[in-house]
Amino acid sequence: MANVEAVQAILRRWDPMDLAPGEFAPADEYDSYAPHIVSLVAQGYSVEQILDHLQRLRSGMVCMRENPKHDIEIAGEIIATLRGNLAPGMDFNPLAS
Repeated sequence: MANVEAVQAILRRWDPMDLAPGEFAPADEYDSYAPHIVSLVAQGYSVEQILDHLQRLRSGMVCMRENPKHDIEIAGEIIATLRGNLAPGMDFNPLAS
């Protein structure tokens, strides 16, 4: 459960629809994506594969512009957090790994 909650917090910062969850939209706006993402990481998905998943999610949202730099940062943060290399909420630099 802690892993799902950590990913939920990361997805709220990802905020591909610019809704500011908890401020202008329900705090749980993106929470439903977290369990599947945790499962993908547990299956051994790489940062690139999580990035691809996030970009597919974003493309399914109405009128969402691409933001590959932000998506790679979020994908890397998810992987690092779930694999114990980063505490939730810390900055992740995918270029440093």
